Amino acid sequence: MITNPSENQVTEALFQRLGKKRHGRDEMNLCELPFATLSERNSGRNTLHYELEEFDTRQKKHVRRTLSVYGDARYGLPTEKDEEIYLGLLKLTHDYHGFRDPVVHFSRGALFELMGWPKSDWAYKRLTTGMHRLVGVRLDYQNLWRDNQDKEWRDQGAFGILDSFEFRDARAAGSQASFTEQHSLFRWGSVLFKSFRSGYLKQIDYDLVRDLSPTARRLYRYLDKYFYPPHKTMITIDLKRLAYEHIGISRNTKLDKVRKRYIGPAAEELIRAGYLKPDEAELFQMLRVGNWTASFQLNQDSRIDPKPVEQGENKLVVALCRRGISQQLAQELTA
Repeated sequence: MITNPSENQVTEALFQRLGKKRHGRDEMNLCELPFATLSERNSGRNTLHYELEEFDTRQKKHVRRTLSVYGDARYGLPTEKDEEIYLGLLKLTHDYHGFRDPVVHFSRGALFELMGWPKSDWAYKRLTTGMHRLVGVRLDYQNLWRDNQDKEWRDQGAFGILDSFEFRDARAAGSQASFTEQHSLFRWGSVLFKSFRSGYLKQIDYDLVRDLSPTARRLYRYLDKYFYPPHKTMITIDLKRLAYEHIGISRNTKLDKVRKRYIGPAAEELIRAGYLKPDEAELFQMLRVGNWTASFQLNQDSRIDPKPVEQGENKLVVALCRRGISQQLAQELTA
């Protein structure tokens, strides 16, 4: 016998649909240090290098951890747009089959819609370049790759993000027929996919990530890895380490510019988005000349109060709005 679901059951199902729409994933090694440049401009460099010194509790001593990134010989280093593509591919994989297989079938148009890109010649060309860079880049971790299966730090050298990709359309080579897109595919690299399967992924707010500037996006990805509400909602970190290693700002950039042009505006962006809480204390604290810290507080009440619901709306729309969903999105979900 089929029974009609209650209003609460329907509301919960719609709320879960919203959650799936919003939630993306991020691999936790790759949100620690960036594999891409912070801008689209070609700086002429084809390598990135990051270095951390940390106290290893197992070895009971300070250890040196490094990441070297080598760009593709033809296409160069990944840029912030390629980082955007990477996050889109993670979201696509999560929605497609939940990381059950390294191969993902997709359409470029659907990926553009997911990332908020226009379906234009620029987008198709830019995606092709980005996929080549994600295949061609090589990451070399020394004492820095976290093996979630063995629960230890280790070396992991010379691996790419993607193993391969294939774009398919209905035109034969040289044909003048109109473009009709068929399903394309990509394959995650084996090292990275092993990390996916071990569960070394974290949930992120993909809608938020998609709308952030490159610097704010990296700051969000890094901070969100270390916030553990309600136990840890404040993070204080050395500004040089944050800027030059975790965000990837050029080491030639002076700290005054780092504060005013990069980290300060990125933090303000996250405050406006409701992710960070405005703190009465200063964002930056100078410990001594040339030595600064930055402090960030998570906003645990990050949902913005919904606007008043118009009279006459159906009960499901009202129920969803009471749970913090905008009236427009609630109407779309219940249409």
